[in-house]
Amino acid sequence: MKKFKALLTLAVIVSVMTVHAQEFRIGLSMAPTISFNKAMVKVDNQYVIVDSLKSGGLGFKGGLWADYGFAKNYYLHTGLLIHSKNFSSDAYNMRLTTVEVPLALKMRTNEVTDNIRILGFFGATLDFNVSAKQDNRIITDEIKKLGASLIFGAGAEYYVGFGNINLGLSYHLGMTDVMAADVYRTIPKHLSIDFAFYFN
Repeated sequence: MKKFKALLTLAVIVSVMTVHAQEFRIGLSMAPTISFNKAMVKVDNQYVIVDSLKSGGLGFKGGLWADYGFAKNYYLHTGLLIHSKNFSSDAYNMRLTTVEVPLALKMRTNEVTDNIRILGFFGATLDFNVSAKQDNRIITDEIKKLGASLIFGAGAEYYVGFGNINLGLSYHLGMTDVMAADVYRTIPKHLSIDFAFYFN
């Protein structure tokens, strides 16, 4: 019953936001990602980088984007993305699957040329760490379930008649440690090459 009430409340909030928004857009997003991180271990109460020469790895994420327009060219940007990312170093190789929920302010210009606008956004994401594997060993119980990141991005939007194509770059600066054990530390950061299509 509590879950039903929570879902009903969420549906009402989304409906109200949609009605009052000057513009509501929803679209599909996909993005290759490049992760940057340093594997660290605690030695004498200080964190020491295990491998300073090799870190990070390639990943991919995709899902839904949604924009709520509250003023001309200003949007509340959110969505739901599934992100598979790799952390590799001489110490270990980890694959982490995260569900990302962004909440950001998106701004765009008027047309700079025919059907093209420049856009930028900044904000934060909630990162739900749902699974992890290290060197073929499942370590889901050894990671924190919730994290947070700051996001900064820019790009361009092209109107194609039946929708809008977005292409840009965003940087996600991790603010929290992935590892649950205090002796290890991995703070994820990644660069995302964002592609999205918004439906009219």
